[in-house]
Amino acid sequence: MRIFFANLLWFLSTLHDTFRFILALRNPAKAQAAVARRRKPTRESDILLYEPTSGSTGGTKWIPYTAQLRREFMRAVNPWMASLYLRHPGLLLGTHYWSISPYTEVRRPPDGKRCGFAEDREYLGPIRCRLTRALFPVPASVAEIRDPDQHTRQTLTALLASRRLGLISIWHPSALLRLLEFATLHAEEVATGKQARRLKERRYDELWPRLRVISCWDAAFAHADADRLRRLFPKVEVEGKGLLATEGVVTFPWFGRRVAAVTSHTLIFERVDAVTDEPIAGTGIGPECLNAGERYGVALTTGNGFTDYRLGDVVACVGHVGRVPQLEFLYRSGGTVDLHGEKLHPAFVAEVLEDLSAEYGEFRFAVLCPRYDRRGYRLLWDAEGTVPNLETVEAKLKNNYYYAYARDLGQLDPVMVVSVHRGLATWCEALGISESSAKIPPLYSPVSEVIWRNLEELF
Repeated sequence: MRIFFANLLWFLSTLHDTFRFILALRNPAKAQAAVARRRKPTRESDILLYEPTSGSTGGTKWIPYTAQLRREFMRAVNPWMASLYLRHPGLLLGTHYWSISPYTEVRRPPDGKRCGFAEDREYLGPIRCRLTRALFPVPASVAEIRDPDQHTRQTLTALLASRRLGLISIWHPSALLRLLEFATLHAEEVATGKQARRLKERRYDELWPRLRVISCWDAAFAHADADRLRRLFPKVEVEGKGLLATEGVVTFPWFGRRVAAVTSHTLIFERVDAVTDEPIAGTGIGPECLNAGERYGVALTTGNGFTDYRLGDVVACVGHVGRVPQLEFLYRSGGTVDLHGEKLHPAFVAEVLEDLSAEYGEFRFAVLCPRYDRRGYRLLWDAEGTVPNLETVEAKLKNNYYYAYARDLGQLDPVMVVSVHRGLATWCEALGISESSAKIPPLYSPVSEVIWRNLEELF
């Protein structure tokens, strides 16, 4: 009964924001005006902490986090959770696993205000944070474990002991796939009896009989891994997450469709140039003006003082729910590559290559290329001098917070440093272009499966 009442309280706590969004379905412009009216100017004293994210042109940057911004996030999380409870009433009798990030050094405050939440559930606010004591089988103390393997063991031990698990909420599907693979290899350490046998036989769909929903990112590079989860858990709904970032929410799932978070932040959508595929500055319109079939870049004005903050995401309007646009993520503008949430940007990689050149000597050709199996990256290096040391390359890439995080979780393999000959000629051969007109990017962003596969084979 304790689990039922905790879930019931959680569901009831979502209703106010859910009704607000239902009203917005009829008039998103009015909802956006209300968002702007509610927003108060952000003062330095309002900042609770700084949360890390990867910079667009450098390493880690810190996003100021305020109580007002947390309320804006919850205006998207609450309608999503209400829709889950309404579609899956069995969740009222189940526990939840919301991914708990392991402790990382980057969360240590260098100076001044605290940097980073102590653990992920703090995003949910004080009321739901208390409810998690009854609903979350993985204790909050697991977040304090620094060793990744030990963190994984403790997480799995708690999860596999919970026969009432009803909801798994993670970011990238590969995180759950990695947990399952680790559990299979260490079945006797993390489980006993029938659970251990099920793991060894890879009967994952029998581990949690009450599991109803797996919520994870399923767009772009995550699509294949999400489909793997659907095959492993055929009786469970694998629901794609909405588009959200540390800075704010763009969309959230609403009865199976990703809708614009019009009651959370002020959303601005910029038209996309048909030639360059980049958003056009100064063409911003509100969500009520979006047309089905067109692409848009996204900017947010949020409750932490950010105004018209360009996220770098490009979305497509694929329809409407009521008058609120239904949006699907297409790609990151500016050539960002995001296999497992690492968000590597060409400008950041260019700085890494420049640092390596200063340390190891100039190169004739160098490109960081994602592997076709999506397990990590290859640094293709053509030079007369010394090939960069693997540990050095990894250390420089880990200046990107999300790359370091994906590596800590085991979602990405270590970078492979490959010494190549005739790098430029081979590259141009794979892309079908002439060497005289070739523009070599520091980071290859796949735009064609065929070309990507050709690069893999040639290098």
